[in-house]
Amino acid sequence: MRLQMDPESVAAAGRALAGVAQRMAEDVAALETTVLGAGNPWGGDESGSAFAMAYQGVLGHALGALGSYVQQVGDAAVTLALQARSVGEVDSSSAASISFDGGGP
Repeated sequence: MRLQMDPESVAAAGRALAGVAQRMAEDVAALETTVLGAGNPWGGDESGSAFAMAYQGVLGHALGALGSYVQQVGDAAVTLALQARSVGEVDSSSAASISFDGGGP
């Protein structure tokens, strides 16, 4: 089985994925600003304090997971770009090393 890859298509996919990661990061930042900037809507009584404690624990975990996912998408974008460059360089190097002497078999 042979692997065929168009380096420019892979690089374009990497750029598109980097854009997705950037938009995700912006959305997560906006979400974080919204949920952390809401003040204390649950009140300061015992029930409100218990809810706040649980909410903040879940919120921290959720924001951490979202941040990790953004990082993974960004890493995948970089990997695609590097792979495309590497394959392109190998293809160019291989093509340059082939010489034709014009003679037949």
